[in-house]
Amino acid sequence: MDYNKVFNTLVEVTAGYLTDHGLKTMVLGLSGGLDSTVTAAICHQVVHTHRELGLKLIGVSLPCTSNTAEENDSARRAMEAFCDEWWTENLQAQYLLLRATCEQRLPSTPISQGNIKARLRMIYLYNIASVTGGLVMDTDNLTEHNLGFWTIHGDVADYNPIGGLWKHEVYELCRHAFTHLWPDAADPRHQALRAAHDIMPTDGNGVADGGDMAQIAPGHTYEHVDDILASYIAAKGDPEAEAATMQRLNADYGAETVERVLRRHRNSEFKRKRMPIVIPRETYAP
Repeated sequence: MDYNKVFNTLVEVTAGYLTDHGLKTMVLGLSGGLDSTVTAAICHQVVHTHRELGLKLIGVSLPCTSNTAEENDSARRAMEAFCDEWWTENLQAQYLLLRATCEQRLPSTPISQGNIKARLRMIYLYNIASVTGGLVMDTDNLTEHNLGFWTIHGDVADYNPIGGLWKHEVYELCRHAFTHLWPDAADPRHQALRAAHDIMPTDGNGVADGGDMAQIAPGHTYEHVDDILASYIAAKGDPEAEAATMQRLNADYGAETVERVLRRHRNSEFKRKRMPIVIPRETYAP
């Protein structure tokens, strides 16, 4: 894939959407992870290549105690490097209050607790968008969409530049950005992207130890997970192709891993009925 074309297309299509709808700010929650940092880089480029539009990127880090010091530091780097206006607001007290209120009626689970954190962040970000005439940026990728690895009315938002990219492609786009767009190692943009690239992916909500892969496919990589998902989706509906695909995937990754990934895909179908606006792959991918 031509990642220079990908990056430029995401910038230009996003700028066009903002212009068409009379929006003035992009509001972005920064977790310190890869996806939100790459989205910040895209939004930053929108602002700086279209100065005539008077756009602004507002970045906010909204940690709870489940966010690591490494994630918080990476989020700060990204905000300083890419955002026109930024700050950090710790939501731990609000989380504990709402969790206690919910637990008066029903016991919580690690997933429900994570969902509370995601939805509190949503309230905060949408309030900023409301008072600034802005758009809340979604940062989930195609892998997460197909795994249901996001919270309805939480970390899913309005407009998603990277939603057509598989997770391993977001890594490639990140490498392209700090290698070709901002190659100077002293450039804060280079440093922010490299820090996010190297950090262990987590949900930031403390749902499980060991990062994303511990939940999705222990012992495997995003390249493996993306191959399983993309191959299965491409073959679905054609019994012969599906049988051959499953045979190959089971041989490559093990039947238990393949079933674990595809069970997440099938069980989260209801979440994909209402998705944010995503820039289609067809606009930049062959």
